[in-house]
Amino acid sequence: MRWLRRRRAARFPAITDASPLLPEAVWRPLVAEHLDAGQPSGWWEPVYATAVAQGRRLPWQEGTVHPWVAGWLEDPVHAPPGSRALVVGCGVGDDIVPLLERGYDVTAMDVSHTAIAWAQHRVRALVGGDVQPVRWLVADLLEVSATELGAFDLVVEVHTVPWLPGVVRDAAMAAIGGLVAPGGVALVITEVATSEAGRATHEGPAWAQAPSELAAYRAGGLVRLAIEHPSPGDAPTMEVRMTWQRPRGAPVGGSLDEGLPLLDG
Repeated sequence: MRWLRRRRAARFPAITDASPLLPEAVWRPLVAEHLDAGQPSGWWEPVYATAVAQGRRLPWQEGTVHPWVAGWLEDPVHAPPGSRALVVGCGVGDDIVPLLERGYDVTAMDVSHTAIAWAQHRVRALVGGDVQPVRWLVADLLEVSATELGAFDLVVEVHTVPWLPGVVRDAAMAAIGGLVAPGGVALVITEVATSEAGRATHEGPAWAQAPSELAAYRAGGLVRLAIEHPSPGDAPTMEVRMTWQRPRGAPVGGSLDEGLPLLDG
């Protein structure tokens, strides 16, 4: 783990609907190579570096804040007790700016130093001037340092866990919980299978999570305040937004609420 200071930006690709994509035939073999080598997080850096070198965006890059993050910040299920916010797996920084706009003291973490540099470039362009309010941290979620444990009032995680293989997902979810300060909140957006058959046929990465997996957040000391999602219909997977909290002095496990009304599709 290391803190990354602002550095001279490379020529980073634009992220728009018109931007050319890095082909799956290029990035998927990099994923497979590292997974086969027992390095579940090792592929992110070569994939981001290849995208930059070839001047292409990655298929999962939207270029805008996730609408469920924006909506939650406007009307939070439970207001965080302070201003220390962490974006886990920040990628190119889409979800950082709305936190800055609301006065959060933001730490942006990603395992890829190229992703961090790309995020610095994009956030600087969006907010103007220096990005001093953001602390940039190159770190693997699976190897978070003890100094970060319990350090954040709000932890935002959007579609990081589904990109990890099943053997490390419990550890990743427990690690996310461990980052939340007493009284703090974790906002988690993930992809969940609507049936076991759907999960079995869902080609990854990313791999949709089984609903039963989500209980692993409790191992990090969290209790669930809400789970929200649109009606799944006949789709094999659905996107889910969850709000978790580390209660002050509360025991690990249990649920405060089984959910809120469904989100609009």
